[in-house]
Amino acid sequence: MAFRAVILVIHILSAVVWLGFLPADMVLRGFIKKNRGKSGERKLISSYMVLTNLSGIIGMSGLLVTGILLVSIIPYYFFFNFASNHWLATKQVIMVILMVLVFALLIPKAKKVRLALSANLDDPSPLGEQAYGNLFSLERTITIISVLVLINFLLAVTHRFFG
Repeated sequence: MAFRAVILVIHILSAVVWLGFLPADMVLRGFIKKNRGKSGERKLISSYMVLTNLSGIIGMSGLLVTGILLVSIIPYYFFFNFASNHWLATKQVIMVILMVLVFALLIPKAKKVRLALSANLDDPSPLGEQAYGNLFSLERTITIISVLVLINFLLAVTHRFFG
């Protein structure tokens, strides 16, 4: 019983980390827009990417591992079973979509932005238009992922009210 409680706490904390990125994302995007073409822009974008990476790794891997464990140890939870726990099956489908988005879109776009930043973060020259396009595309992908994470969170919190 204590094992299940610990896993549940880690699961919730992972969700908080991933959701906590949402307000930080909005603030950092504002700073990046305000400092476009200015000195220090590269460091700001690099910090944004580090925060995105760190919160994504903690959030996604924590939720994935603990979610699998919870479904495995709770007898009335199942994988992708819409008949018994439609809210949980919906969350599982969304998590698969999130994984596809992260591995197929987010990581490749982040690599392109990271390459555009180059090794010298102190370089005062502005990024090229292609780099800004890649950054905008990365931000759009992060927005989609954040909305899906929020939907998953809301499904977890509200399922008791609609079941």
